[in-house]
Amino acid sequence: MLTIERYLTLYGRFASELGAGAAAEASLVQVAEALYCTERNAKLVLRKLSEEGFIEWKAGRGRGNRSHITFREDREKLLLDLSRQYAEDGEYNKAFHLLQTFGEGTAANEKFMDWMSDSFGFHKQLGKEADVLRLPITRVIMTLDPAECVFSFDSHVIQQIFDKLVVLEENTGRILPGIAHDWECNEDATTWTFHLRKGVLFHDGTELTASDVVYTIERLRNGKFNSWIMRSLGKVEAVSDRIVRFKLDKPNWLFLKYACSNVMAILPSGLLGQGEEVFWKKPVGTGPFQIEEWTGGRLLLGANLHYFQGRPHLDQVEIVPVPQHEALMERMVTWQQLICDPKQQAVTVENGWIKLESKNVCTSMLSWNMQRQGPQQSELFRSLVDQLLDRKLMIQELGGYRHFPANGFFPVSADPSTSLTQHIPFSPEELRKQVMDNEFDQAPITLCAHTAHSADAYWIQKQCMEYGIEVKVRIEGPETIHSVLDEVDLTFHSLVFPEDEVSLIESCEQDNSFLKRLMTPELSVWTFERFDEALACENSLDRMAIYADIESRLRGEYQVLFLLHNRFYTDYHQTLKGVRINSLGWIDFKHIWRA
Repeated sequence: MLTIERYLTLYGRFASELGAGAAAEASLVQVAEALYCTERNAKLVLRKLSEEGFIEWKAGRGRGNRSHITFREDREKLLLDLSRQYAEDGEYNKAFHLLQTFGEGTAANEKFMDWMSDSFGFHKQLGKEADVLRLPITRVIMTLDPAECVFSFDSHVIQQIFDKLVVLEENTGRILPGIAHDWECNEDATTWTFHLRKGVLFHDGTELTASDVVYTIERLRNGKFNSWIMRSLGKVEAVSDRIVRFKLDKPNWLFLKYACSNVMAILPSGLLGQGEEVFWKKPVGTGPFQIEEWTGGRLLLGANLHYFQGRPHLDQVEIVPVPQHEALMERMVTWQQLICDPKQQAVTVENGWIKLESKNVCTSMLSWNMQRQGPQQSELFRSLVDQLLDRKLMIQELGGYRHFPANGFFPVSADPSTSLTQHIPFSPEELRKQVMDNEFDQAPITLCAHTAHSADAYWIQKQCMEYGIEVKVRIEGPETIHSVLDEVDLTFHSLVFPEDEVSLIESCEQDNSFLKRLMTPELSVWTFERFDEALACENSLDRMAIYADIESRLRGEYQVLFLLHNRFYTDYHQTLKGVRINSLGWIDFKHIWRA
């Protein structure tokens, strides 16, 4: 492989315009520079390439006689062959890096993605009666540790590998048994007791007991991103191997829903003695799928044959991260399309395709950095930006999954015409005048967004610029976005609410959440106090009134600008059964099968 990569490097340096078969002038010094090596090593590389038939090297003899190199192999074919070989070995990252490094000026990127698209979707594994679902994603899995999870896709994968004490049924809102088959609480919701099933096995065959639950909770409560969920915990104890008791310092009538959160997914006690670094390279849970392989290029999940809630119908799920690069993406089918044969069949109702819409929404919003100096410290400025962002125009121009304007965290109505909070009615001309009169056109602001939200960020920039507000867009990946929040004035982000009330509390209390990081400290303390009041309310309507009060203050002070409610969709062929979109906006792997 290294030999071919060196060949491609030299080809790009000396023959990119001439092509294979033509002799190009190339001195030994230039070859060494192209390979970032010494002239002695360059001679060795040239000899090896010559011996293997890749090149013909004619060294110039004497003054005035130049050296020439002839490239015998077609660059595009070599690129395709090598990148396919990497992909077949599961080394997708290497394949994409190779194409991005050497593929400029060729059709290799496009041809490779054509080839890759054929392998995505539902397949029978050759030589076996194994059902495999292979999905491309444009996201990187940041962590599979429930205690450190921030992003929804990470949470979705965690849900495949681990289980919780109880489960929230999405369609009905009922709490169903999970690892625990029964539970009860005392009269003021400060003591919660869970009775565990027998025979729940971790993927290594170890049986789960109350000690695993206690270990998980003690680890979760100490300095993790998601320690917020245990901030009122006084004590957790194993009453017996099958009984776990939580004693809280404050009433929490939502604790049962807390236990449904992926944040509280149960780990094996002591991480099987492996230590944190080793365990999280290939974590072990009790969930419907277990990790067979996890590299930088792919995650391969295999069915848990002994799953206590029933074996998955699929045998394997392979998740392939694909870079968000236009040349690689232009012909790639999306993960939402569980493709049978996209080359021969258009995704239409007439061809047997079904469009599925999730009942849950993802709410996009803008959070001002209220801990940083700038025009955002002016409530008038924040309100002007809120007014100039025409949500309906945003939906019209960007389209896609963007569904209808948001007036808060949750949709209050399915009616897209639901009106937003009424502002002082400024006309476009008056808005521009306000911007100029208050000199808001003098200080540029920096808008930060995740790579997946770049289209939204640039649309917002365009709208602000039309009214005289200069906006600089800063696009960050999941690895860096949280580390730069202190350096930006405004952040575009979106929230999903898989556990409704609990997810709302999480969005304001999680240590690394956008809302908590960017709101004023005073507002953050106030929200904590209001959430404690809500948790002490047994009646859900009383809790909802408190949430509405929190939302009203965020909106009324314009610290958060609610933008859009977005819907999740998937397309699948009618030969696939059991397809549904879960509350995190991803397809649930466990129940999929093919007729």
